Amino acid sequence: MQVFTTALLNTLIGMGTVFIVLIFISLIISFFKFVPEIEKRLKSREEKKDPKVSEEVPQIIRDVEEEEELVGDEQLVAVITAAIMAYHAGTSTSKDRLVVRSIRRAKNTRRR
Repeated sequence: MQVFTTALLNTLIGMGTVFIVLIFISLIISFFKFVPEIEKRLKSREEKKDPKVSEEVPQIIRDVEEEEELVGDEQLVAVITAAIMAYHAGTSTSKDRLVVRSIRRAKNTRRR
């Protein structure tokens, strides 16, 4: 009989723990509806503090984006393909079956 009561007590403790955790999770989820309001308040505070910065940032971003266009896509593909073909010069890699799946920077093997 004592084994039965121990098993019943363990079951009740386990189910009670799960039930309490589920209630806690549901409370956390119910607070998610307040997140957009908090974000709006924080953004409005930041805009009130320093409006000059918010006007200058988009212009700076546009300037950086204009400077980043260094090489066209066709030229970049040609350079990468040439580098891969030069790397595989001694092997039997054909140009038709060449597939680039990822590009990583190689470790510098030269000693300075």
